[in-house]
Amino acid sequence: MIYAVRGLIKSCICIAFVLYSVDVNAQVSLIQNTIDKLESYKNFSYQSSVKHKDYTSDTTMEQHKDVFLKAPEDKNFGYLFSIETLIKAEKFHNIELYNGPNLIHIRPDDSTYEIIQIRPQVMGMTLPGLLNWIKNFLQRKPSKIIEVSDTTINAITCSHLIVNTYDTIINKEHYYTRMHVFIDKLSGVPNCIKTISRNTSTGDGITNYYSENRYFDYKFDQDNIDIASMAIPKGYHPQKERSILPLLASGTVAPDWTLYAADGKKMSLTQMKGKVVLLDFYFIGCMGCMLSIKPLNKLYEKYKNQNVVIASITERDSKKSVLAFDKNYKVKYPGYVDAADVVKSYHVNGFPTFYFIDKEGKIANVIDGYGDDFEEKVTSTIDNLLNK
Repeated sequence: MIYAVRGLIKSCICIAFVLYSVDVNAQVSLIQNTIDKLESYKNFSYQSSVKHKDYTSDTTMEQHKDVFLKAPEDKNFGYLFSIETLIKAEKFHNIELYNGPNLIHIRPDDSTYEIIQIRPQVMGMTLPGLLNWIKNFLQRKPSKIIEVSDTTINAITCSHLIVNTYDTIINKEHYYTRMHVFIDKLSGVPNCIKTISRNTSTGDGITNYYSENRYFDYKFDQDNIDIASMAIPKGYHPQKERSILPLLASGTVAPDWTLYAADGKKMSLTQMKGKVVLLDFYFIGCMGCMLSIKPLNKLYEKYKNQNVVIASITERDSKKSVLAFDKNYKVKYPGYVDAADVVKSYHVNGFPTFYFIDKEGKIANVIDGYGDDFEEKVTSTIDNLLNK
């Protein structure tokens, strides 16, 4: 009897495994069928609205209008395309236009364009880019997909898949990243893709990330979409080259400044004379800036009882945003706001940029960008300046 029960359990497990495998394959096929459907057209376009919230409590809204022309012979993307992005709150409006030979950055606000380096990631957040990423991920890890009951969104019945791209427990805390894919059961094209994430990749706090892409106004095989439609619009002219000033050289007297920290405290560089100063030029959301928080917190603790000051400076972020950001990520060093003039006086062209100022108030060194050896470089530089 016992053996019979064990045999029945084993049989049930085998049957469940087979059903699970079939189910997983069906869901992977659903993604592939969606990709195949889009690729079956000689061209297609859609509009999308994107709502996301990440490092602050603010919600950002974007509008997109993307057009793709199938180009099987193209080795870079397989498509010619126009990817238009509009963020009204930030007065940001641009178009990435790819016509085969060139990737062109277009600015409708001043009717200018710039030919830029072709980079694969330009397709990353488009609908074809997201679908192909999901497909490739599931081919490597098919067990990470879950099918849930059909869901109705705006009166449209959709297949609902959840892809667990990250799921772990650290110190009894649950961290995860889940992509919810909603595919219109009638048309076979995506209605919405949501990404919900909880992680500790930034600072010493928790990032609760949310992104919702809603897709609508699909059009297929339009007569007016061809290679001619991917040309630079008439009346546009080349963007004037910006004169990029070199970063301040070692030995230069550091430009003085007076700023208010997010907590309201007033500070100037002059008040820091006699100390080694590390200026961190950053903005919230810059990946290198975010990665630098953990090592900067460690360095702050290491040197807080010595003649060392760490100060973060932003020209973009509001006092409210910086206060909330610093609280959530447990940033231990002060953040100064409204610093556009300081950014300009230090010739900062990219973020993050780190300036080291010696006890005499002169530039000692500068690090442009963030790397894996950042903490080691900073420690070495500060120790040398303290020992002078």
